[in-house]
Amino acid sequence: MRIIRGDDRWLFLTPEIEREVPSLLAALGAGDADVEAGRIERLIHDGRMQDWFDYLRDCRARLEAAEVSGEQAASAERLAAVLREQYLLAPALRDDESHDALERRRLEELLWTSH
Repeated sequence: MRIIRGDDRWLFLTPEIEREVPSLLAALGAGDADVEAGRIERLIHDGRMQDWFDYLRDCRARLEAAEVSGEQAASAERLAAVLREQYLLAPALRDDESHDALERRRLEELLWTSH
């Protein structure tokens, strides 16, 4: 028998983040890949949808704070794209929250400026 947590529909969002975000943050000097992988794993097992979106905003803030140069531009662009996709899928799970549109716009700006 499987015990179902409250609303776990958000878990379908996790694979791309799990697979790419730790190494992308590490490539930008904005996180340690092993630490990020552990953080994501804990969110998946014990977190809630709101915790997930809090993590995404934290990743965006670290992307913005990173000093990106040269070869890092591709990692910055990919990280912005992966994070933005999460917000594009969010309406399938919940109504937009007040900051979702701002996050999408900011991530789009980060994509445009990384070219």
